[in-house]
Amino acid sequence: MIQEYTGVESLPDPRRWTVHGRRPVYDSPWMALELVDVEPVAGMRYEHHVVVIPYEAVCVVVQHPDRGVLLLYRHRFITDTAGFELPAGGIEAGESVTDAAVREVLEETGWEISPPTVFLTANASDGVSTQRFHFAHAAALAQVGEPRDAHEADRLYWVRPGDLPGLIRDGRVPGCPAMTGLLAALSFGCLAAD
Repeated sequence: MIQEYTGVESLPDPRRWTVHGRRPVYDSPWMALELVDVEPVAGMRYEHHVVVIPYEAVCVVVQHPDRGVLLLYRHRFITDTAGFELPAGGIEAGESVTDAAVREVLEETGWEISPPTVFLTANASDGVSTQRFHFAHAAALAQVGEPRDAHEADRLYWVRPGDLPGLIRDGRVPGCPAMTGLLAALSFGCLAAD
């Protein structure tokens, strides 16, 4: 039955699946694979594959008032796609989201940024993975060097905010983290107009 949404206060408690246990299949410092013994509400019990990412990640929208948004351009061998991405990476143990944002931008672009503001947190693919992204916005302050992680991008580009919807529509931003960050930043008014 479809109901009319009247606000978050009217939402019922979710009907939670029962987790009977977990069985490790593979484990490494970067990810693990588990078979989780689950029983959906009014459903048949079965084993569901879950990719466990042991750390959360940050994705940063960096904007310069005159140049636009700083994007990395690279090829991803896993999906064999090339396109624009935002500076992003894992949050290290004991590190805050904003400290990770500053570190990742500096490592991947060579730019220092203003103190970042987190504007969104989202699960990357919550049907199969535990990976969680925090999205932040910051101003580009100064280029202080070359990228430390040279393998992170083929090139860096400044892109005007007005050009972002077309790049996304045309498939030039193929990854969900960058696409989510850019669309949310545009939608929430984080990006200044061209």
